[in-house]
Amino acid sequence: MAADTDGGARAEVGRPRDEAWASVLVRLTRGRAIAIDYAHPVDNRPPCGTLTGYRDGSVVTPVPDGSCDITAHVALDACAEAGRRAGAISTALSTQREALRELGLTGARPPLDLARTDPRRYLRALARASEEGELLEATGLGGFGWLSQTK
Repeated sequence: MAADTDGGARAEVGRPRDEAWASVLVRLTRGRAIAIDYAHPVDNRPPCGTLTGYRDGSVVTPVPDGSCDITAHVALDACAEAGRRAGAISTALSTQREALRELGLTGARPPLDLARTDPRRYLRALARASEEGELLEATGLGGFGWLSQTK
């Protein structure tokens, strides 16, 4: 728990989140459910929680008065357990970087020779490599947690 701006206390409660995830798995008759979010594992839970406010792209004190967006990291390992109890037969926890690399994204620059032989194709490939690189960056979007469960 952490003190709020009025001197009270707050706590991040995960049960509604776990119940929501379990309801996804219960309704899934066959296939894969994927959750992607800022995440933290059980062995690295922030002691004061992760509740954060954002206004105009900047971090601000999370005050639930409509003046900012409020978010919190997701304990994907807790969601995974709720999914197992709801019937998931396969579970994978990873980072976005790991998951997208398994799907073939590399962020690799195209061969420079392509710029001479097919400049438009080179520019398209360079733009794609830049976009992939942003999705894979370990300290940015690549650090998002991924939970994948199948039935």
